[in-house]
Amino acid sequence: MSFLFTQCAAVLFDGAPSLEELEKALETWSVVGPQQAAPGDDGWVTSGPGLVLALARGGTVVVDVVDRPWPDGLRSAEPGVLAAWRSGVFGPSAAPGALARAQRQAWSWDGGAAAADRHRAFVRLRTVVTLAEDGALPQGHDPAHELGTLGDLAGDLLRIPGASAYFLPAGEALRSREQVEAVRRRKAGLGRPPLELWTNTRAMGLGEHGGIRWVVVDVVGMAQLRLPDQEALFAEDSEDAEAVALLLHNACLHRLDGQVLGAGSTAADARGRRWKASAATGLLAPPRPVLRWLPESAPPPGDAVLAELERLRQG
Repeated sequence: MSFLFTQCAAVLFDGAPSLEELEKALETWSVVGPQQAAPGDDGWVTSGPGLVLALARGGTVVVDVVDRPWPDGLRSAEPGVLAAWRSGVFGPSAAPGALARAQRQAWSWDGGAAAADRHRAFVRLRTVVTLAEDGALPQGHDPAHELGTLGDLAGDLLRIPGASAYFLPAGEALRSREQVEAVRRRKAGLGRPPLELWTNTRAMGLGEHGGIRWVVVDVVGMAQLRLPDQEALFAEDSEDAEAVALLLHNACLHRLDGQVLGAGSTAADARGRRWKASAATGLLAPPRPVLRWLPESAPPPGDAVLAELERLRQG
């Protein structure tokens, strides 16, 4: 019998909370036992001390306290951290550098970057499922429900003194307690899934190439839902970035609703501008497959421009 971490999130803290504080914050949840800290100097990578929770719809959540900052970089990583990233210990679709990128792209929360800067510990939340004999996920596995559950848990943990932010490493998103609570206040089963909590919309100027100043806007985090991310590439000052971001958000919602969007699909943004999609590798880190949207009313970037933009992405 084998197990898999399917989702990972974290609540960042100015200092590590006690297990007593953890237990009190989660007293309304079904605690089935303690989570023992893994032995050794690198044991925290696998698990710190904490609790194991049983979920009503099956599966469990491991909640552990790590008395050190989020391990964002690899150049100075301790032994075992790189292997842990590769094995999905910090989330199966998360990548190193996620926290720094979330800080740089914290457009929806002015205090996000500062909250992450001052954190010195985190409480990690990981959903765990038992795999079938062939290694497949359980029938009916629902990643959206898992992400919703982690958000509910985070809402309770964010009430502990010293809690500063909710962090989705795979979504590269920093969110405040108020943003988490706003989602929790929505009535269950009504409205659209809170992608604004689970994913991040990013924007970056890519400099001038081929005589044009290029801009990329993307959504990162859809891999948590087993769906591709979305990206738009366009010439600066030729498109409305907010309208483009809404186009990408709607494309994500359509995919989550089961609609087919792939290479060759077309759509209009809020200004009525037409866009066409193609399969690509994302221009912003981390490297991953995306559905790239280009405006139909403008000449597409040539292979030389794309090669230069790719070189820029790789640093």
